[in-house]
Amino acid sequence: MASIEGPQISRATEGLVLPSHLRNVRGKLMIDPHYVSKEARRGPYDIVMDFGASRAQLKDLVPESQRLKENTGNITVLGFQQPEIRQAMAVITDLANDPNKNSENPNDRQKYRESLGLVYYAMATDVTGWAGKDDVLIFSPMNGGIFVQDVFEEAGFAASDFFKYRMSRVQGNDGGLMVGVTLGKNNPEISSYRRFVFADDCIASDISAFGTLEIIKEALIAENISLSETKVLFTVSAATQRGLESLLSPETRDHFGFADMRAVTGISVYEMDGHFYLRDPDGRYVVGDMGNWTQPPTI
Repeated sequence: MASIEGPQISRATEGLVLPSHLRNVRGKLMIDPHYVSKEARRGPYDIVMDFGASRAQLKDLVPESQRLKENTGNITVLGFQQPEIRQAMAVITDLANDPNKNSENPNDRQKYRESLGLVYYAMATDVTGWAGKDDVLIFSPMNGGIFVQDVFEEAGFAASDFFKYRMSRVQGNDGGLMVGVTLGKNNPEISSYRRFVFADDCIASDISAFGTLEIIKEALIAENISLSETKVLFTVSAATQRGLESLLSPETRDHFGFADMRAVTGISVYEMDGHFYLRDPDGRYVVGDMGNWTQPPTI
């Protein structure tokens, strides 16, 4: 498994010298256009976390002999014991790879959303069981997390249970990874909570989840709250095995110092391509571009 490295973190509110590929433009961070492709979202961001090439080895195909076949103490794969979850995710994979289907078609998006909604509802049920009667703060980063939040609210969570923010994965021309963060306004105070849920559409590398933990850790330390009081649950529809192993490794646990971290995913994925998109061993995309596929059918 890959060694764990924390990111280089740059904040728009700090007057420190920025890396050469970042600029502070009217109080927001922008990425140099020469550093990324024209398609990349360059900003504006409140925070940029640069992971460099530290996650490159997570892309490699997991050998058959090393693949998860059953749940572990801190990783639950819903599809192992729930055939309806496996079937829902299979529908999603078929849609994402069918040349006659398209995320621009409202009917195709609706079918995708219906299948994914079943998985998200199962995730929400698991979060309820994990949290018990304790208050939880849910981090469901936009844009992919918008549909996650919609389903979670249908399952009984309130809009006030969510921390509003956007995360954008940016791959540099050198292959390194960054995540840009835009914070919402009037968010709940992180320091008022001790249980946190990262609920996203999927986990490819681990940078969005890892970056979210950095935000949580910083907020708790600022209020002199012991990190050992904190518990975290990651829940997504699909996650790479290597990404989960990275998040739950002893090195990551030591880095954050939280009391407990565990993960629930619909299915486990065993490979990523060069751009960190989830791939089946047969070469098909597992979920495609979830941000496009989960847009409401009326758009």
